[in-house]
Amino acid sequence: MKPISRRLEKLEKIFTPVVERNDVWGEMAKFRDQLVRLAEQRGTPDISQLREELDAMGPTGLWFETVRSYLGENGFVQDPSESLAETTARALRIDSSELRICMEQGRLGGALLDRFRQPG
Repeated sequence: MKPISRRLEKLEKIFTPVVERNDVWGEMAKFRDQLVRLAEQRGTPDISQLREELDAMGPTGLWFETVRSYLGENGFVQDPSESLAETTARALRIDSSELRICMEQGRLGGALLDRFRQPG
């Protein structure tokens, strides 16, 4: 079981979008900024604390939490004994090798959206 867990942990490292070396947030910056704007619109009291938390989390952490939250909202809560990759594969009804191919082809986000898209 250990080799499988290590492989899945490696898979999780490639979940995030590739960014330029000097650009910490890359394409995730627009999502970070959108979260801050939404918080401001709702009147969240401490926006500076939110910015600090997002900066501490970084783009990888934000991406992981977004996926984790999306899966949870759709009934797939990560079990304490499973990795995020395992939860994602379970939600997509695929195995870890298929998940890896999906990620390598840059289709993971689309696959998740397609999986839970409501008809009509």
